[in-house]
Amino acid sequence: MAAEVLSKYYGVNLMKEYTTDGKVKHICLDEEDINEKLIQKLGNKFGAYRKKWDAAQNLEKTSDFPLFLQLDINQDCNFQCPHCMLAHEGDIKKYFSAETISEKEYEELIDEAAKYDCPSISLQGTNEPLLSKNLETQIEYAKKNGFIDIMINTNGSALTKNRALKILKSGLTRIRFSLDAVTEEVFNKVRLGGDFKKVIKNIEVFIDLKKELRQELPVIGVNFCVLSENEHEKDSFVDYWKDKVDFVSIQTFTPPTPEKKWNEFYPKKEKKENFNGFKCPQPFQRLVLRNRDITPCCAWYSRELSLGKVGEISLYDAWNSKEMEDLRRLHSEGKWHENPTCKKCVNSIFRLEEFSEGNIEQTKIINFSK
Repeated sequence: MAAEVLSKYYGVNLMKEYTTDGKVKHICLDEEDINEKLIQKLGNKFGAYRKKWDAAQNLEKTSDFPLFLQLDINQDCNFQCPHCMLAHEGDIKKYFSAETISEKEYEELIDEAAKYDCPSISLQGTNEPLLSKNLETQIEYAKKNGFIDIMINTNGSALTKNRALKILKSGLTRIRFSLDAVTEEVFNKVRLGGDFKKVIKNIEVFIDLKKELRQELPVIGVNFCVLSENEHEKDSFVDYWKDKVDFVSIQTFTPPTPEKKWNEFYPKKEKKENFNGFKCPQPFQRLVLRNRDITPCCAWYSRELSLGKVGEISLYDAWNSKEMEDLRRLHSEGKWHENPTCKKCVNSIFRLEEFSEGNIEQTKIINFSK
């Protein structure tokens, strides 16, 4: 969207909207996106990494090793958001396991990635990273081993002042707070288990501490996943946060699983995502670790595409496996529908099928009425 359109739509003079995965749109107050700003802060090495990322985003080039690792460093969350898999008992049983990687295995994964100069990592997947007591030391270990772009998404509930100070000093590059609401009333519907006032206070403390320490990093963002329950607050969410944080993210709702009805969650006023021959860039960018499974993408159910388990196959071998080569070829040729898991994912993102078949199970939501 052009800056002048954003100016009219969001009521500011200059804004820039961009995306790196097609699912999440990031909005910045000025015409530079966050990555352009980070190039200024982190230098040529970061710029070279982003050029490689852009080539992967366009399916133009595959690196010898993934440019991005995404790890579920724990399997816990203290929220039960209805649009998340972790709020649905059956999905947890089907797609999650009690297996997690040890601290030693985490360091071995980082050491392997460092050999190939892997530039970016997220220590958050389908979980709340601040529930991990080792989070700050894990960030520091990644930083020490050459990662230049280290990020987390968090619900912000466990962010004490002491924790904030440690994170600010850890080497983190980006932090994004998932809120999905601008009022307490809506927050209580879509972020079950959270305390709106506490979360907002925690974010404000973090922002203030960063200013007090005169730190440029991490850049701070807030996230809004557009749902039927909150879509009326999207514009006011952007307006509230645009002068307080470095970027605002607007996320397309993606059903956690494709086997159930999620119609009630889709926003009513939002247009369907523009399909236009979608080709997924993720197999060209990243590896995602779900529990101990090494997978090619961030789909909630990406364990269906497991390339092997930690301890049984290296990240390098998983990235260069025949399965990954086949997946990249399918998406390059626009034949994603030949892979059953990709077909389910693309159908759900772009609502190519409205899940209206009578034999599809209705979602069972934990504590939805709270």
